[in-house]
This record gives sequence, C-alpha cells and structure tokens, in this order.
Amino acid sequence: MRREYKKKALFDSKRIGMGAFTLFIVFVALKILTPPSTVMEQADAPDGSKTARLRMFYYDSHPSYKIDYHEDGKLLWLNLLYLPSATNTPPETATKSLAWSPGSERIDFLVNGTSVWHHAFE
Repeated sequence: MRREYKKKALFDSKRIGMGAFTLFIVFVALKILTPPSTVMEQADAPDGSKTARLRMFYYDSHPSYKIDYHEDGKLLWLNLLYLPSATNTPPETATKSLAWSPGSERIDFLVNGTSVWHHAFE
C-alpha cells in the first residue's frame, strides 16, 4: 500500500487569517480590560537614571493611581504601585505628586504634601 503525502505550505492563507483574527481578539480584549488613564505627572530622577510617572484612572467612578518607572536605556515601564482611592480626601481637592530623594534612591507619592507611599531602589 502506497501513501501519498502532500507538503503543507508554510504560509497558508487560512493560517494567516486565523493568526490575524487571534491578534485582533487579543487587542480588543486588552482595550476592554484596560481603563483609559491620564498621566498626571512625570518626574525624572535627579541623577537622570530613572523616570517615574503617576497615572490616574477610574474603576467604578472612583479614581485609582498607578506609579510606573523605567530606567534609561530600557524600553518597558515597570509598575511599582497600584493604589485604589484610599484616602479620606475628596479626589477633586487633593493634590497628588511624585518626589525623588536627592540621591535618586527613593521615590515618594505625596497627597497634599504628605508622603503616603515610597519605594526605595537598590
């Protein structure tokens, strides 16, 4: 008994279409699951080695905050903090900011001038 095998093409149109459809579905899912955010502040470290940004976004009409940073020469932003609205200050009246230590080894998240969180870099 003789068997005949057909060599499959590497770039089959069905395979390309299915791959494009899968990427589209993943893109739509990420857009649905990721709320829109606004960058409130971006602060560079005094020595210029890192950049941090404070982003605000809303879940269930309550503001939440994320602090991301990245080192110079690197492509990705790394998440340091996710903070749901946990202060007793109404979000409209609170002033939020980031502050680096003079040696660039620590970053503080300030609400109305008071540090509510900090991260020490090694």
